[in-house]
Amino acid sequence: MQWRVLIADDDLEICSLIRTILSRGPYDLTVCHDGETALQRVENDTSYDLLISDFMLPGINGLDLISRVRENPATADLPIVMITGQEPEVMDALSKAVGATAFLGKPFSLGDFRATVRRLLSDPLQAASGA
Repeated sequence: MQWRVLIADDDLEICSLIRTILSRGPYDLTVCHDGETALQRVENDTSYDLLISDFMLPGINGLDLISRVRENPATADLPIVMITGQEPEVMDALSKAVGATAFLGKPFSLGDFRATVRRLLSDPLQAASGA
């Protein structure tokens, strides 16, 4: 089985890092460099298994992207990881308030990133509870 992962981040180095981290796993990765394109992808193709979004995106920001994904019944249950280097304590709370399933502050450890992705994809009940 391949997990379909959509990455929304305008930082090419972070996108490359995420590709490297997930390259050994069963992941089909799609990268969008702005929030509007990511939202269009998710709305037009509801078969994604995970969305990884930065906060600072051109167009709509990561919080707005998450809110809009959650408003759509077809994508409301999609696991979402918010990643950002902006005020991690504040952004953790804000991202979860709008519906992020998990939060990772930048810089994140490779192990924490892998563990978060695996947890969200392997245990939908745990992912839905935000555990």
